[in-house]
Amino acid sequence: MKIGFIGLGNMGLPMAKNLVKANFEVVGKNRSKGKEDLFVEAGGKSGLSVAEMAKELDVILTCLPLPADVEAVYFGADGLIENGHEGLILVDHSTVAPGLNKKIADAAKTKGIEFLDAPISGGNFGAEDGTLTIMVGGKKEIYEKVLPLFNVMGKNIYHIGEIGSGSVVKLINNLMVAFHTQAVSEAVTLGKRMGVDLDLLFNILNNSYAQSRIYDRHYNSFIAKDQFEAGFAIKLLHKDMKLAEEMASGANMELPIGGQLTNILKDAIENDLGEQDMSALYVLLNKKLSNLN
Repeated sequence: MKIGFIGLGNMGLPMAKNLVKANFEVVGKNRSKGKEDLFVEAGGKSGLSVAEMAKELDVILTCLPLPADVEAVYFGADGLIENGHEGLILVDHSTVAPGLNKKIADAAKTKGIEFLDAPISGGNFGAEDGTLTIMVGGKKEIYEKVLPLFNVMGKNIYHIGEIGSGSVVKLINNLMVAFHTQAVSEAVTLGKRMGVDLDLLFNILNNSYAQSRIYDRHYNSFIAKDQFEAGFAIKLLHKDMKLAEEMASGANMELPIGGQLTNILKDAIENDLGEQDMSALYVLLNKKLSNLN
């Protein structure tokens, strides 16, 4: 099985490297040459265009930051659909709207190409450790063919249902991630302003109903270290929240708290925090409080 991986970013690079470690033959592709060089150093291959990958490989995985990037890679004149061969399997790990998944699947079908949406959760740490949660939508028989690859990259693999169902679950996941992220920001800030030792606060809440994986991640890896280099950038969470709101609108419902969080994330971007980790909502809150004092 000859595999391609397009999008060697914070998530894609460690995922592709894990496939190489598992002795799969993988060709990597990224906009910035530096990431491709890192992939080659890890034993991967490079040097093919997207069109060449579509013509020559058996399975191509994509992991791209924005829906526009997905559209370009799949639908461009030099893209995967236009140049793909019958029997090619395409798998998108990006976080996009279910409607875009269905658009890709419909176009792929006309060329005899198979498609799965397979968004991921677990952050760059999970990508590096091969412990991601992978949420898959599409034909069960195609899922079974790709499952050996998923088992290398993830620990919790779920086939959910039809095309787009993986993205539905991923957007609900990220909606809750945003809730927890703002909750951590407010709770830790309040504790600090009330004079509570923040390490002690974490230890207590971590053994109480307030415990969450997001609290553990944000506090221990970012807030306690006072460093906010992005594992998952605020601008990407903002993008996902807008997608979640669009999905909710299509289901004839509103997201009252979700809408507020989308605005908070937009505010963070306008305060030059868009490239910082999502845990930097804590920084935004403290900045606003300091301006009031």
